[in-house]
Amino acid sequence: MKKQLTTQTLSCAFILLSACMTACVDNDYDLSKDLDMTVTVGGENLTIPASNTKDITLEKIFDLDEGSTVKADADGNYALSQAGKGSDTRVSIEEITIKSSEIALQSARTELNYMVSPSGILEATVNDNTSFNIDKRNITTDVTELYSSDVIMPASLHMSIEGNNSLTLKKEFKIEFPEYMTITTTDQRVNIEGSILTFKQDINVSSTSSLNIPINITHIDFKAMGAGKGLVAPGHLVIADDIKINGTSTIAGGSAIQMIMNTEFKIDEIQLTQITAKVDPEINVSINPITINNLPDFLKDEQVKINMTDPKIYLTVSNTSPVEINVNGVLKSYKNGQLIASVPVGQAPNLITIPGDQPNDYIICLHRLNEDVEGADACVTVENLNDLIATIPDEIRMDNIEAKAADKSCSFVLGSTYNVKTNYEINAPLQFNEGTNIVYSDILNDWNKDIKDLSVKELVVSMEATNTIPLTMDMTVNAIDKDGKVLDEISTTVSSKIAAGTDEGVVTPLEITLKATDTNVFKQLDGLSYEVAATSSAETSGKILNKNQYLRLDKMVIKVKGGVTVDMN
Repeated sequence: MKKQLTTQTLSCAFILLSACMTACVDNDYDLSKDLDMTVTVGGENLTIPASNTKDITLEKIFDLDEGSTVKADADGNYALSQAGKGSDTRVSIEEITIKSSEIALQSARTELNYMVSPSGILEATVNDNTSFNIDKRNITTDVTELYSSDVIMPASLHMSIEGNNSLTLKKEFKIEFPEYMTITTTDQRVNIEGSILTFKQDINVSSTSSLNIPINITHIDFKAMGAGKGLVAPGHLVIADDIKINGTSTIAGGSAIQMIMNTEFKIDEIQLTQITAKVDPEINVSINPITINNLPDFLKDEQVKINMTDPKIYLTVSNTSPVEINVNGVLKSYKNGQLIASVPVGQAPNLITIPGDQPNDYIICLHRLNEDVEGADACVTVENLNDLIATIPDEIRMDNIEAKAADKSCSFVLGSTYNVKTNYEINAPLQFNEGTNIVYSDILNDWNKDIKDLSVKELVVSMEATNTIPLTMDMTVNAIDKDGKVLDEISTTVSSKIAAGTDEGVVTPLEITLKATDTNVFKQLDGLSYEVAATSSAETSGKILNKNQYLRLDKMVIKVKGGVTVDMN
């Protein structure tokens, strides 16, 4: 921006001077043969008006490519904004099935001693039990604690008589299953309440007509089991218990008799379906690197240090599984292939949590401040997040990603496949805290053709700088020749910093002074190389750079002190 301004200004000044010199020469005389044509114009100070500039906006200064990571939003506010692609992960826990061959059953062989009752009927009391035992050691280890499960468990109760006898099991005869089982039956002769099956009527059992009652266990409450039962360790399931049979049995006849009744509980297979448990399935979450593209020059300099007020990384996730997932990893930034910063994220107490049963997009914002962010469903504070971009990197990666189910109970359908998706975006508004140092450098040249014949003692460019950019600007200047080499013989000073701007604009008077002990050295001058260090202060902290903010230089004049000597030989 200053390149155009200064070149036009000096050109205008020296053209005017040259015009004045030319007007004083009488072309009818050739005095160059006899006279020294070196002429000094002006006294102690010669002031020449110069042109002013238009508003130099940040949009013109940035001159962004379409694919640049620096983007302006609908309001013109600038941010580092770049999207990245994550993963689409499938999550499942294999089915748990126990075959009949893996179930040990112990039948009851009950000796019934029939005695004559006060009513004259032969009665015997039944009080026995049958049992089952399951000790399965190779189920999935993805289930870490098992609380309950819906089950498909077809079974039957079989009762038979030895010999050529028959008996009657009286109404209210009971078969008691373990309390942690929920049972059903299609047999209309019995009633089930809780885990107890009760006969609604007398049922006859003979050597030729045994009793079969179909049973289906639909639910098992593993928490209600005693010690040493249930999921005793990941991968090791134990279900073992008795089924009690008790009630009254009668037979026809008039004398005491002994009979044998066999009771057997048969289980075809056990399949656990929907479990309530703590689970730890394999969850693979990956995030591709973010590449920082086409930065404006002023953000590329090695001296640039950024202290952004609240940079943000947005994770957009969905999770059709019922499992709440905690994600942690290390964000790393690289420049020229070298690691420049590592920031752990997702560590306690600032967990990154993907809720379960969340099929729609759920937005998690990782940011520096401990406050809510509009548009985010959840926020995670990462106080040192700015470390990633304190020096603007070429690439940001998330490595060492670990995704684990939260240490919470959930209901999970075994054998089903669920999806966990992750995508992400970095959004770092260009709003700066103290400690920010942005360096911008350039050259102003092509002056030499206007001043190569002049000897100048001291040159001062004065102006007013009107600034709406919320950064303080400190300019350093060097005089250069046509090859871009610094002219050490010419000293340069800038009178003051350009004050940080506000929306209304802040005006700073400014002078750039060039001096040389040898006045002829200005004949080598072709322009200036300059560097502007822009910094943020407490007063402007948090202000966002906007494409419409500008710097304007006006009321500009050039003062040539000590006069100008023109060599006209």
